[in-house]
Amino acid sequence: MARLPYVDEPAASADPAGAAAAYAEVRALGRPLLNLYRVLANQPPALRAFLGMSRYVRDESTLPPRLRELVILATAFALRVEYEQVHHLAAARRAGVSQAALDAFPAWQASAAFDPAERAAMTYAHEVATSRHVRDATFDALRPHFAPAQIIDLALTVGWYHLCGALLEPLAVDVER
Repeated sequence: MARLPYVDEPAASADPAGAAAAYAEVRALGRPLLNLYRVLANQPPALRAFLGMSRYVRDESTLPPRLRELVILATAFALRVEYEQVHHLAAARRAGVSQAALDAFPAWQASAAFDPAERAAMTYAHEVATSRHVRDATFDALRPHFAPAQIIDLALTVGWYHLCGALLEPLAVDVER
């Protein structure tokens, strides 16, 4: 059970703190009103700031959706964040990730389901999640596949999902089933 209350959607007229406006932004992004958003709505300005970065990582980044989802999954499994695992297995399916690739998690390193670019990005994500560092060889493996802007987007995506885990786990946000 979550450690803070989930905020139900208030009527805009009864919402001086702004949760209704934040929820309208969630809907404008085409996203469901997830428990993560509902718990963050205890501080509506924080939720709105959260949505801004989320929009960049999920919708404006230079990473292709399939690769983005694989990187998120590599991060979620390395950090053992069930909420992100559940939501991003579904998102990865929608992004065209094969069932064979999804079945490889959490031991994806042993699978042949990933191309060299995916493997390089997922290795980066795994190393950051498990040590907060990457080996020179891991970083060098990114260079043939990704432009500097994409490497920044990769780093932001991995970092963003660390933040998500640092919110979800301590706040005990329930996975929607």
